[in-house]
Amino acid sequence: MPQKVCKKCSAISETEKDFCPECGASYLEAKKEELIGVSPGTRFLSYLLESVLATVTLGIGWLIWAATLSGTGQTPGKKIMGLTVIDEQTKKPMTMGRMFWMRGIVAGFVAQIGIFFTLGILLFMPFWDKRNQNLWDRISASIVVNTQEVS
Repeated sequence: MPQKVCKKCSAISETEKDFCPECGASYLEAKKEELIGVSPGTRFLSYLLESVLATVTLGIGWLIWAATLSGTGQTPGKKIMGLTVIDEQTKKPMTMGRMFWMRGIVAGFVAQIGIFFTLGILLFMPFWDKRNQNLWDRISASIVVNTQEVS
């Protein structure tokens, strides 16, 4: 019989039930831990670093570097800062194609429209979103996390 540790009361029990026999907390809810993205400040620094890298390399070096990072869920700036873009459903790094098409083109286009009509207020969405996501994260079902959190 498997041992289970309750996240609420820390009781260790050998049970096949889906709740803690000590406090009644659900083991199933504990398994559904919600990922929280990196802080808005870290995201802002990441955007600044991406801009600097793209400018310094005239865009060409940035594109080559980004191509070598294909499939890791990272861009050059995110690689330097230890950040990864992961798919919310699979919890795996996003592929380069999905990052380019869904996150870059589709979500980027929709976000630009939203940002225009809200006079730029949506740029600050990670500051009030409980998972620190921006509009293009929500549209592309992705989240930016520290690379150490990716399993």
